Amino acid sequence: MRQLLRCLLACLAAVAGAASAQAPAFPSKQVTFIVPWAAGGGTDIVARKFAEQLQAMWKQPVVVENVAGASGILGAQRVQRAAPDGYTLMMTTNGTITGNRFLFKKLPYDPDKDFVPVTQFTDIDMFILARAGLPANNLQEFVALARKEPARVSYGSYGKGSQPELLFGLLAKREKLELIHVPYKGVGPAITAVMGGEVDVTLTGRGTGAAAVASGKARLLTYMSAARDPAAPNVPTSAEAGYPYVRVPTWHGLFAPAGTPQAVIDKIQHDVAAIVARPDFRKDMNDRGYQLPANTSAQFAQVIRDEVKLTAEMVEAAGLQPD
Repeated sequence: MRQLLRCLLACLAAVAGAASAQAPAFPSKQVTFIVPWAAGGGTDIVARKFAEQLQAMWKQPVVVENVAGASGILGAQRVQRAAPDGYTLMMTTNGTITGNRFLFKKLPYDPDKDFVPVTQFTDIDMFILARAGLPANNLQEFVALARKEPARVSYGSYGKGSQPELLFGLLAKREKLELIHVPYKGVGPAITAVMGGEVDVTLTGRGTGAAAVASGKARLLTYMSAARDPAAPNVPTSAEAGYPYVRVPTWHGLFAPAGTPQAVIDKIQHDVAAIVARPDFRKDMNDRGYQLPANTSAQFAQVIRDEVKLTAEMVEAAGLQPD
């Protein structure tokens, strides 16, 4: 009997050892970040910043691969079909996860079921950029001006479903304003239009709008956040003006295919949080206009759920119909 027990214990130990050998610590090989946008853009830059740090930490290659096209859909599908093992991840913006569900009737992936939020890399609060001669110094005065002059105050957007259209559509609905929408083919043309006085306002990040402000042809009207930006302390916030809902969420986040082991997700999030805790890295990213949440998978999932509700209201207010 004792000999039988010894044999059983030996077998169990062998099985446990084999299982351990078959499941090396993550990561044991190259990790790929799929970015569903072209190289050189903001998402690509942020992805490479984090990839460089994780590669040094993990002692394994962390490669950024750009799979651009179809409003981020092609890259999302690539990750959707990947093995759920943590070695192929999607680094993207909220457009892929939140916005596309409202813009396409037949989205070939389910943002909620096909992906697992790993962690939120960045959170970006944007500014309302106004032409230099606009007779309004904050959001409260802007709303008063639009009420006083209906159908005369205009905003430039980056095209259908872009952040300015959603934000100003919601503002117009809630405050009963009649604003003129002028769509442009991207952020740059919209900012140029503000500088040239073609439109009154648009939205911008701090870095993107820096040249326009420096030229003296545009100025930052409102920072869409609860607290002032330390880099632009004289710019009032939308919350100060009494419009805390005036905020367009913008972020970069990391996602894994559904079914990825929780231990792998937790490992990645833990290591990202360790990188974000480094003062030199945090300062570099903060100087670029990025806040660094490094939140948990559950916390990031809640951020997305809250954003979906807000985006639904914005889409309805803007009268957008899915293609």
